[in-house]
Order: sequence, then structure tokens, then C-alpha cells
Amino acid sequence: MSTDNVNGNEKNWLIKSSTRILGPFTLSEVTEQLRTKQVSIIDEVRLPEGRWSYIRENKVFMDIVKNIREEQDSQSEQTMTQSIAHHTMTRTDIIPVTDDLTPTPVPPNLDLTPPPVRDTGFKDVTPVREQPVSRSTTAPAAAKSYGASGDTRLQGKIRQKSNVLRWSLIGASLLIAGVVVLSLSQKGKKKSLGYEELMSHAIRYKTLGLYEKSLQTYMKATKLKEPDAESQVQMASVLISEDRQSLMGRRILERALVKEGRSRAEIVDAYLGIAVSYMMDGDLKQAEDTLQKAIGHEPFNVSALLNLAIIQQKKGNYGEAMRDFDNIYRKNPNSVLALFGRAMSTVEYAKANSDAGVLQTLVRDIKANVQKTGYLRQELLLFNVYAQNLLGDVDGVNQAVVQFLSQMPGQARNYTHPLHVEWRFTQWDYLEKYCDEIYQKQPPNPELKALRAVCLMEINRDSDAAKLLQEAMAEAPKDAYVLSTQASYLAKIGRLPESTAILKMPELSTLSVKDLLMGDICINTGDVACAQKAYTDAYNKDKQSASALYGLAWVMMRNNDRTAAYDYVRAGLQSEPNFLPLLELRDQLEYE
Repeated sequence: MSTDNVNGNEKNWLIKSSTRILGPFTLSEVTEQLRTKQVSIIDEVRLPEGRWSYIRENKVFMDIVKNIREEQDSQSEQTMTQSIAHHTMTRTDIIPVTDDLTPTPVPPNLDLTPPPVRDTGFKDVTPVREQPVSRSTTAPAAAKSYGASGDTRLQGKIRQKSNVLRWSLIGASLLIAGVVVLSLSQKGKKKSLGYEELMSHAIRYKTLGLYEKSLQTYMKATKLKEPDAESQVQMASVLISEDRQSLMGRRILERALVKEGRSRAEIVDAYLGIAVSYMMDGDLKQAEDTLQKAIGHEPFNVSALLNLAIIQQKKGNYGEAMRDFDNIYRKNPNSVLALFGRAMSTVEYAKANSDAGVLQTLVRDIKANVQKTGYLRQELLLFNVYAQNLLGDVDGVNQAVVQFLSQMPGQARNYTHPLHVEWRFTQWDYLEKYCDEIYQKQPPNPELKALRAVCLMEINRDSDAAKLLQEAMAEAPKDAYVLSTQASYLAKIGRLPESTAILKMPELSTLSVKDLLMGDICINTGDVACAQKAYTDAYNKDKQSASALYGLAWVMMRNNDRTAAYDYVRAGLQSEPNFLPLLELRDQLEYE
């Protein structure tokens, strides 16, 4: 893409910086943010019709990236030159060293008489006690003094005591410092882990589904020592999925396939990892060829079949993708990813072919599935709203909107995803357009504005969400679903007291989402009693709720009842095996 093909005046650029989605901006605004270092060249950008790409690799920004790198190189050289010049010292340099804290002892017989002051017209008017004049013609003897600073013997005693005291203090200070350093070093030795321990922990975290923690531990291990080939193979899928190091992970797995003696499972996993890396890079042809190799070893591998269906969807073959996802879902009814992929491809297929039958079947399956698990629940409920909208069922749309708003928002981050499936098509970056279409095609009402606000919060457009919620609150100040969405927004931006005040309103008393929102605030503020009440109420309304079970486990942990905490964790993982907070709490209970 060249800058000639981009309209610099349109606000159509989005920036992904860390976990935030910023924008939209004009091209000149993105360029200015790069110059002022508000965003980095390693951040990602995209246009509405494009895909995410690193700024440093985007042709539109090549010139500014080149200038930034040249500027960094120039600054680095200048800084080095200044540093060398500053720290270079010639033999004639004089460095004054003062010690204002340690008094310098006065040697005996030292003449302390100040030098004569040159007459400048000013007179010393300090009164001086008159001294008697000696009548002797001989030199006057030194006057005997008791306590005067001139007493040599007293000065010697003072000096001696001062030296003893000073050296005693220095010795005590050194002793204390030694004890502190020793204790800190021992503490550091206890906390610091070696390469083998770090690698063991990284692989264990991967097995437990704690992929982010696994990656962090692995990176610490690589700083101590380059991992051996087998360790790299074990961690390659984590590098690809979590760290987006598609090229590095792919090369590791390609080298692993050459080695003889690999089991069929290892070969299939390697092909799946390579395929996902190609999908992340947008090379769908290579990904498809690689997946066919995996299926050659294991024809009914669910991850391989899911990836092939995702590729068809990415190509725009929605009818074929819909059928592929449906076949997977019928044979694997617990595969939420298969139902989600089918939902996305079905609504696209129905828009082009006006097929009401596939939409009605989809609505039925979504309603049945969301009762089983919270994984992608709100995302599927959004497709339920969208399908009802395509069917033209106004009552169905209104009921679907209420069901959507009854869920705890922001739950996507609380679930782990499979390493061998390119699951990123489930992200809200891709779903927001469906929210916008629903909002544009339906008559505006407060609850629909609340739904649109939830979608905007998911992609971190909080200011736009706030405007819609202000309108919804003005139109329906007592609507329970509008109020709960407002409370969720206030909690998200850190205004917890205001959020709590709304959640205590009687209009929300029957909503389960109210208890979960309140419990989340209680945990953030460390209020154990508050959390226990909120999560107990949520648990009584839904005993399969992973969020409620996690909250009760957290309460038991704070009350030092590890046995009860573990019981809640086990029950929660039976309901939601990939609920990240429960996985982390189980790891804490079992290994710490």
C-alpha cells in the first residue's frame, strides 16, 4: 500500500497499543503520534477493510519509521560522545572532596588567630571582654584555663572520646549493613530460580493452561541459557499463539519434523502449530496445505478441522464454512468455537441468500449452548440479536438484547483459548461491526444503546460508550439493564463508589449480573465480607457459575480455609475447565 492510495483526511486508522485499541485517527494524526512517541513502531495499525500489521512493516509509514530509526541512531551516537566527554578527566583536574559531617580534630598548639582583616572601612563592633595588662616585662605565661577551647589536655580528651565514638558508630553501621546485605542476598537466593527450575515451571504452566504465565517464565529461562531443541519444541506453540512469534515458532517446529522417531501426536501438533503460524501471517494457502498433512495423520482431529473451516470463512466462502462448522458441532456439541464459527458464517451467508431456515436453527442452538458454558457466551448472544434482526422479529430482538445485557461484560479475557486453533476471529475487534449494524437498523431505544455501549467498551472506546450511556440514562433512569451497564462502565474506569451506589438500587435486586459486578468490586477493594455476600447471592441463583465459584474460593482463601477454597475451585473447573481465574487459583493452592 502506498500513501497515494490512502486518504489522509479520513479518520479510518486504528492503533493497537498493548491491550488498547485507539482511534480512529487520520493518517496525519497517526504520523504525528509516531513523531511525538505517543505510539511506537512496534504497535499495530489497521484500516477498516484491512488486517492488523506492525507499523514498522506497513509501507504507508516506511518513511517516518526510517526517520525515527535514524534519529534514534543519531541520539545514541551523540549520547555516547557526550558521555565519554563528560567522564574524561585530565591530570590537572582538581576534584574537591569535602566531609561536612565528620568534624576535623584541632591539632595542639595550632594558632587559631584569624588573619588580619584588610581595612575596608567597616569595623568589628562585637564587644570584647577587656584583658588585664601584665606589668611584667617578660613574656606573659599562658593563662591556665578550665573548659576553654584552648586547653590542650581537655582538647585531647575530647578528641579521643570523639574518635572512639565515631569509630564505634562506623563499626555499628557496617555491622548492620552487613546483616542487611546478607539477609537480602539469602532472600534473593531463595526467590531466584535457575534455568532448569524455570523451564520446568514454564512447561507445567503450559500444561495447566496458564499460557501467559508459561511464556513469561520461559522468557526468564532464555535469559539465563539458550533452551535445548526439545524445550523449544515444547514451547513453540506458546510462542506462536501468545507472543505472536509466528516465524520463530514455525522454524522451531519445522526443524522438529526432520528429526526421526517423532510420535504421531508430536507430528500432528507440529503441523497444527505451523498451520496456525501461517494463518496468523495471512498465508492461507500454506496453512491449508499444512493442515491437510495433519489430517493425513489424524483424519478427525478437531483443531485441524476447525482451522480449515476458519480458512474458508476468511476466504469469504461462507456457505462452505457454515457447513464445515456445523459438521464439527454436530459431532462435538461441546465445541463452542465450532458454534461461534458457524454463527459468524451463517449470518453472512443468510445476508447474501435470505435463508431464514439456517438462522432459526442457529438461534435455537445458541440458546441451548449458552446455558452450558460462559465461554464466548456474550459473543454468541450478540449473534442471537443479529440473527433475530435479520429475521425481522422485533420481539425476538428485544428479548435477545435483554439476554445480552444480563451477562457479565468483559469476560473474554477470563477464558483461555486452544493453542492449536487460530481463535482470534472471535475477538471483539471483528464483532463490533455487527453491533453497529444492529444499532443502525433497529429503532433506537435505551437498552439498544446500552448494548452498543457494551460493544464499544470491549474495544476500549470508553468515551463513545459514555455518551450513549448518558443518553440511555436520561431516557430510562430506572431501567435495570441500563443501570447495570452504567455500573459496569463506572467500574471499568475506576469509579468504584459510584458503581457500588448504582448496584445497591432496588431496581437491580433481581439481576444476577448485579451480584457478580458487586463481587468483582469487592475483590478489587479487598472487602471479604462484601465479596462473600455478593458471591453467595450469585451462587444461589446459579450454582454452575464459574465467576460465583471463583469468588467464593477467593473468600475462603482470605479466611485461610484452603480446603473449602479447593472444593469451590474444583467445582468451578468442572463447570468451566478453561476459566482462567480458577486455573490460577488452583495453581496457587497446589504449588505454593
